[in-house]
Amino acid sequence: MFTTVIFSCTNDYDPVLIENLGMKERPLTIITKVLTTKSPNFIQEFTGGSVIGLHVVSENTGNIYDSNPDYKNVRAEACLTDNKLSWQQSPEIYLHEEPVMVYAYYPYQWQVNFDPENIPVRISADASLTKDYMYGIQASGQRAVNQVSPVALLNMNHTLSLLSFQIRLTPEAKGCFLLNAIQIGNKAGGTALCFRGMMNIKTGNIGGCAGTNASTRLKLDSPNMLKTIPGESLQLMVIPTSRIRSDGDVEALFTINGKTFKYKIPAGTKWEKGQRYIYNLFFNGKAITLDNVSTSEWLPIEKNL
Repeated sequence: MFTTVIFSCTNDYDPVLIENLGMKERPLTIITKVLTTKSPNFIQEFTGGSVIGLHVVSENTGNIYDSNPDYKNVRAEACLTDNKLSWQQSPEIYLHEEPVMVYAYYPYQWQVNFDPENIPVRISADASLTKDYMYGIQASGQRAVNQVSPVALLNMNHTLSLLSFQIRLTPEAKGCFLLNAIQIGNKAGGTALCFRGMMNIKTGNIGGCAGTNASTRLKLDSPNMLKTIPGESLQLMVIPTSRIRSDGDVEALFTINGKTFKYKIPAGTKWEKGQRYIYNLFFNGKAITLDNVSTSEWLPIEKNL
């Protein structure tokens, strides 16, 4: 006598099936991928030692999963073994029959009163110290995440805007010109650009910020010699904005041969989250002028997280 058991793949949340199978709680496994803005391909940006935060709620109610306050802001550290990335959670998250919804953010921040809709974001005065803030949501189309299928694929997205500058000399520029630094900031008394705010882990939007008379500056370790062909791209991250209403509300300052040259960001400029804006500029020895601006995928260029 033969007994045939058929399991349906269409219902991941079947308490009767789970009870009959005698399944116990199983630990959550997460996989993080960074989706570029214009490509369906996933890019792995995290490396060993990276630390993200996880906010774990019930898919059905939106409340903290299993009513466990420790699941509100779980620390997860990346471990790299044989070029494969895994995440060690503290505390470890255990799943039962109820489906879970997992949100993520980077970098992890310990807070007594953690609020997933108000995660502090800060642009450093030293551009090289600004963190690449990210938020993550479960990829659409995957199975319900519970003890039957305990793997959550998280799409990680950049929440800042990336500004990339390439400067080249015009033919009439004579002499040697060395670029030492780039600075982005509001005009005197301006408020178009924010330098602090609060990120919503579910949307990646940054709110609760007011423009200040601050700036972020990228100082080069060694000067870049400007040439008539485009040189190395120099990049700074900023909080997205759509408040540049007049030419020069936001200014880009370039230190060349010890002198400061100003480029006024045009009125109507918008910088959106997760986008990279490439500014191709000319320098004739006396002034900075714009050649063109383009938008591109945000890909890891210098180093991984």
